[in-house]
Amino acid sequence: MSHFFKAVIFLIGIFNFIPFYGQVYAEPIPVFVSILPQKYFVERIGGNEVNVEVMVNPGESPATFNPNPKKMSRLAQAKLYFSIGVPFESIWIDRIHAIQPNLKFVPLHENTHEKLENDHGHNPLSDHSHGYGDPHIWTSPAKVKIMAHKITSTLVRFKPQRKKYFEENLQSFIRELEKLDRDIREIFSKSTNRRFMVFHPAWTYFAKDYGLEQVSIEEGGKEPGPRALQRIIEKGKKLEIKVIFVQKQFGFSIAKKIANMIGATVREMDPLKEDYMNNMRETAQAISGALQ
Repeated sequence: MSHFFKAVIFLIGIFNFIPFYGQVYAEPIPVFVSILPQKYFVERIGGNEVNVEVMVNPGESPATFNPNPKKMSRLAQAKLYFSIGVPFESIWIDRIHAIQPNLKFVPLHENTHEKLENDHGHNPLSDHSHGYGDPHIWTSPAKVKIMAHKITSTLVRFKPQRKKYFEENLQSFIRELEKLDRDIREIFSKSTNRRFMVFHPAWTYFAKDYGLEQVSIEEGGKEPGPRALQRIIEKGKKLEIKVIFVQKQFGFSIAKKIANMIGATVREMDPLKEDYMNNMRETAQAISGALQ
């Protein structure tokens, strides 16, 4: 056997025993993410070097999601999973890891959560339905920038030969996020009223970034009882709330009832849409319009 073929066999043996980052992927990296906005982030950086699939489909809730056998079968083909801290992960990540120990998990939510306090020094996340705080960190463009850097470094370790490509995509994405931030600040620059009402408190980080106050109908992840409902109606009237924002996954009927009592309208606003840039601008426009 020639030295050349001996060298080839030796290298194949090495790559078969390298568990993760040493592998060479000629094809797009098969990636799974939890929610649609993540798909957008990973594809912006990975481009044609990634093949991204999503656990939670449009219209499904990350709070109650359970993957079906077809989804689990597709997940078995993945090499990489970007988690983000949504509720179903607390149960399913460990189960998936037990079934597929070679699947690499990268948590994008590490070092992105923070303590948020209202004017009275209380943590407004403590009564949130997700228990450990608002997981909707991607509603903050500043936090998406942090996640984007982590996505990039991970993909570079998978495909070091495409480092320049990933880093160029990252810089392009960062510039767009910075423009998005400027546009949102401009949208709110003329608003004197800073309070908006929602059913499900999904916009905590967005509100903090842009100096707003999110008033939530949902309490501790539950629909309000009669007494709480009366307090919300009184507060809505006092604050002259004109619009109540809902997600299609949560509480439309309750929001509609409250809106009728305070003379407001109900409008859908979904943090889980894939088209992140347009969705965030439309969200800002919707909230700004409700503040007038």
